[in-house]
Amino acid sequence: MSVTIRSASVFRIRIPLSAPYLISRGALHAFDNIVVRLETDDGISGYGEAVPVSLTEDPADFETLLRDHLVPMVVGQSLDLGNDAFATIEALVDQLLPVAGKDAATVTAIDQALFDIAGHAAGRSVGTLLGADDTRRTLIDYTMGALPVGETAPRALAMIDNGYAGVVVKITCKDFEEDLARVRTVCDALSGHARRPSIRVDANGGFDVDNARRFLDGLRGLPIAFVEQPVAAGDLKGMRACRECGIAIAADESLKLPSDAVALVAEGACDVLNVKVTKAGGIVQSMRVARIAEAAGLPLVIGGGLTYGISRFASQHIAAATTATAGICHQGPGPASQALTGDITTPRLTPRDIAETGGYVVAPKVPGLGFAIDATALDDFRV
Repeated sequence: MSVTIRSASVFRIRIPLSAPYLISRGALHAFDNIVVRLETDDGISGYGEAVPVSLTEDPADFETLLRDHLVPMVVGQSLDLGNDAFATIEALVDQLLPVAGKDAATVTAIDQALFDIAGHAAGRSVGTLLGADDTRRTLIDYTMGALPVGETAPRALAMIDNGYAGVVVKITCKDFEEDLARVRTVCDALSGHARRPSIRVDANGGFDVDNARRFLDGLRGLPIAFVEQPVAAGDLKGMRACRECGIAIAADESLKLPSDAVALVAEGACDVLNVKVTKAGGIVQSMRVARIAEAAGLPLVIGGGLTYGISRFASQHIAAATTATAGICHQGPGPASQALTGDITTPRLTPRDIAETGGYVVAPKVPGLGFAIDATALDDFRV
């Protein structure tokens, strides 16, 4: 089965948040991402999104790179999406990655759109193209911004009561005692909860090594599953030093590409890998990270980030396609936790869906990634 990519459209989309989302790097007020639509000569459309890293990457740069360099490499291509669509898309992704350079995240938009097309063309879900377990229940947790201490425990308790399987507590890395208080109050509030929720802490790389170890020592005795990225992304020795404190350490900012996963494993720098499909460069790259996690015997969290529904559906398929994700909580395959006021996909996964299932999602079994695009929303939120 061969298709030809006839045309492409690139959209910059900005969806506001109803409340600021606070992390150690600052405050966010909207998700500002780039959406790509690819269309075949048979009229099949596929969608993907590229997501800049919050407060450090410029959406305008992503838009220019896609429009002027990456998309032209795809339009006009004839692709064999028959027996091994993954290999065909993988080969094209490997042509795009060197052009994208440090902005590998831009390739995600094309990667996802191609998988969406492949699934529609074959009448199969993307998960089946990846060899996923289509019965897998993927547990979902809720990521909280660094709220005032007095608001943190009530929000955590409400999310668990609403069905989430766990919570992630963001900290500022600026006020040591206040950050510890955020975590302690959540642990106290959830300690006797019948659901036995997972509790994680995310520092977003905000500490130096000495302060990270001091903070980790302050968590001793608390039921923390792991602390995510206590030190800067490039400080793998610092990550390893943090592991010596006896609390499991997860790598997020340190893990962008498969080569980063290899380096983390070689350095013994983490106990958990966290891959974001948007940051890794797409589904192909995420599955490469998954294979590294499997070989190393490390759990793999499918992270979320500032994504629309497109990447959340993609994340559901990835989570179901590797044994490294089984039995742990994930944010990426679930609804956005950051008070997003709208979305461009139909259906739109909501907290009510999580409440109705009791804390999990199952990847869609319909053709493609599993969504339709809301054309009105696409136009309303377009920059």
